[in-house]
Amino acid sequence: MHQKVNSLLYASGPDLINTIRTLLVLTEPVRIPLLEEAVAKAALRFPYFSVRLRKIGSEYVLVPNPRPFVVSPGGKAVTLGTEESHDHLFAFACDGKRLYVDTSHFITDGNGLFPFIRTLLYYYLSALHPEETFDTSHIHLAGEEIPAEESDDDPYPDHFLPMDDVLPPPSLPEDVFTLDQPRGYGRAGGWTSFVYTVRQKDMMNFISTVDGSPATHIASLVYRAISEEHPENGLPLVCGMQHQFRKALGRPFSHLCHVSIIPMVYPPRLRGRSVEQLNTIARGTLLLRADDASDIRTVNAHIRTDREIRNLSLAEKHERMRRALLEGIGRNTFEVSYTGRVPWSGLDRYLELVVPYLDMTLSGGLSVEIFSVRDLFTVNIMQRNNDRRYVDRFERDLADHGIPFEAMAPEPFTLCGFRLPEA
Repeated sequence: MHQKVNSLLYASGPDLINTIRTLLVLTEPVRIPLLEEAVAKAALRFPYFSVRLRKIGSEYVLVPNPRPFVVSPGGKAVTLGTEESHDHLFAFACDGKRLYVDTSHFITDGNGLFPFIRTLLYYYLSALHPEETFDTSHIHLAGEEIPAEESDDDPYPDHFLPMDDVLPPPSLPEDVFTLDQPRGYGRAGGWTSFVYTVRQKDMMNFISTVDGSPATHIASLVYRAISEEHPENGLPLVCGMQHQFRKALGRPFSHLCHVSIIPMVYPPRLRGRSVEQLNTIARGTLLLRADDASDIRTVNAHIRTDREIRNLSLAEKHERMRRALLEGIGRNTFEVSYTGRVPWSGLDRYLELVVPYLDMTLSGGLSVEIFSVRDLFTVNIMQRNNDRRYVDRFERDLADHGIPFEAMAPEPFTLCGFRLPEA
């Protein structure tokens, strides 16, 4: 049985691998035999992730992959879709207390991934701590019925959704300021992660006074850091805010990737504005561009693109989808993504930290992932070099606003690779 691939997969290539690495720091060193058993059990509940890619004519399809998932010691990041990963689009690694979950962003996003991670942790921690009783009300278990809307490989309707009261697409400036950093995936080395932890209470106490949210506030601080570091710049900056549109699609539990990019434009006249003003502007943009009505346009665009490429050659599909993807994400100065609160069912007692790593653009070269676990926000600022000038200004802003934080040592990181099948 074949599964349909997300049409965005045709945009992939050596310089656009679009992968996610999620780090979970546990309270105890990871025991590989127990992890392998937990991975195998979790895979039974999520069979749509136990797949490999095949090329049939001018199409890619997903087919069941009975081979076991790879669990690599030493935290090794493998290349998905190759023998290194047993042809899977998921892989796992561990190093001391660190557990890594690697996957392709072409097949899922944070909202589709974390139910799997929660199930994996449940099976692992239940074996590690048999004396514990965990609340399974939010945990998917092997053997239970899988809802069709969760596993459906083509959740989009076959007709366009009505578009009453939908704003026209946002107009972007022709020239956007980009950072002086290498673009794309051709340069695999030199990536650095700057991770900060902030108590949610401290962050939200301040955010509530400036009309902000975690995502808009972090975006405002990163904008200030970049604009202040480049006072000579006369071009607008653009933050690509990642946003998922499952609600408008009517499939809140779909496992597929349903992420769009909302551009927040900062023209030069905003330089020097207060954090309160920047947060208000960002919140206003999200209210206009991230509502259900506007998401309908995203759903319809996906349907339209899917129809357009249906009868194209494989090379034409690659060209068309690459253009479509770059039109949406190719002109950002930086990106911000906030997964939101995840119900852990008590599993977070054994978690010290959760840090997502992601870089899917060919643009500015700076990405921020925000995640929450227990009473902490984790802010991961990722660059393609180890230059501290932006994070130093980010730290000063946090301190000036009275927001206590802890900074982990800057750390080089590598994302897992991804390769399309040749036959």
